Amino acid sequence: MAGSNPSTNGAIIVGVDGSRSSEHAIVWAAEEARLQHRSLTLVHAEQRMSANEMAWLSSTGIAPRQVNEQIHADAEQVVTRARALAAAHCPEESIDTVLEVQDARSLLLELGGMAAMTVVGTRGHGRVVGLLLGSVSGALVRHATSPVVVARAVPSPRRGVLIAADGSEESLGLVEHAYREASLHRTPLTVVHCLWDGLVAPTPWVDVSRNDPEGEQARLRVAQSTAGMREKFPEVDMIVRVTRGAVDACLVDLSADHDLLVIGRPPRPLLHRLTTSGLTLPVAEHAHCPVLVVP
Repeated sequence: MAGSNPSTNGAIIVGVDGSRSSEHAIVWAAEEARLQHRSLTLVHAEQRMSANEMAWLSSTGIAPRQVNEQIHADAEQVVTRARALAAAHCPEESIDTVLEVQDARSLLLELGGMAAMTVVGTRGHGRVVGLLLGSVSGALVRHATSPVVVARAVPSPRRGVLIAADGSEESLGLVEHAYREASLHRTPLTVVHCLWDGLVAPTPWVDVSRNDPEGEQARLRVAQSTAGMREKFPEVDMIVRVTRGAVDACLVDLSADHDLLVIGRPPRPLLHRLTTSGLTLPVAEHAHCPVLVVP
């Protein structure tokens, strides 16, 4: 198992670390791999001791080699348990494993560049437990070059897939991702167009009534722009919902009633990408359901 390095080209990969959050990611990824008829690759990054930690252990009379051997044995157990969990949701023969001594963020970003999708939990066994998103999931949401899912437990089926779109040509690729997920999971699709308004009170956002001319124009624009998708995925029931207010608050609130939220990460220059996350990271942090981030 250790050192195995299967091809992840076109696979769905999932980061595993033995945490409860990781288990949610494994189940979600395994179900997705089964529905998409793709292979599933379980990825675990083994964390070895630093030179300072090994020096300290030696000073106390503890052999660092023995500790590293135990760390490796524990890592193999994590992968073994993850494989058993995944096998309960997708064919055993489609499951591969990767166990490497490497930083988890670097490993998943590297492998994810060739994968169809990377799935991670909200946070794992990291040292900074106060973050809404762990360092691994946060790094993938910011920098991955292929779609990333931040998985959360959904206690029961809800209202299907949720996406925000404005009817522009640039949003059609994102809309197609949402339609495909709705088709795979045989669930409805809700397309939300939120009209920005910073003065909505007393709540951050409200639904726009049918008597609002601006709202009706927005609803018609979204419906017209998605007509081709409705022909491509006729089995998907799609509704358009127009709201007014803050789009991030709207999506976070509505995610509580849905199985999956699909959001985009707009292309940005590298320096800007390192200094700001726009709406993508905050929504991924606070959403109540799994979030699919499409670069």
